[in-house]
Amino acid sequence: MSFGDKFTKWSSIVATVGTSILALTATITVAVTLNAWKIDRESSRPYLSLREPPKVELKSGLKLEFKFTNVGIHPAENLASRTIVFEEKLQDKPIQNEPNYLVNEIPQDMSSSLVIALDSYEVDISEPYVSPYYIVLHLEYADPIIYQQYEQTLYFRWSGIDGGEVQPVVHVEVGEKENIINYFKAQSIETNL
Repeated sequence: MSFGDKFTKWSSIVATVGTSILALTATITVAVTLNAWKIDRESSRPYLSLREPPKVELKSGLKLEFKFTNVGIHPAENLASRTIVFEEKLQDKPIQNEPNYLVNEIPQDMSSSLVIALDSYEVDISEPYVSPYYIVLHLEYADPIIYQQYEQTLYFRWSGIDGGEVQPVVHVEVGEKENIINYFKAQSIETNL
């Protein structure tokens, strides 16, 4: 084998190895770019958040107002919610288990209120002591830009009325959430719409 043949053979091997390295580098670059695009897309999704605490109002019944703000970049559309209200002792059926639908889009930094109105026969607010209630809000909405559905389930406790003083609505603790989930199983309650 002559020097020219050896040189051709080795240059062919070097060219093949170089081409393989370039192909591998291009594949890795594409994979990293796609992953970054997915992360960017997910970070732009709509996300509903409470920027201020829920309001509690006692006028001919109990009214709880939850003001949700879209803190995501994309708008949220077709917002559907299921509101489930039940006593903290977790024994009776819920006093409210209703769906609610909002047709309008909620753009970035725009708010929308969900008002839960309970009549006086459901919660007797005339008493100086009213036991606490749990409120579970299940939200479903869509991103009209990337055509993706999202869900959120939020767990709250209204601490009732103590000595005539209206107590606030607060987030539940981990143990309470587990008890609520077990209560839903025992009562055959579905949160989904």
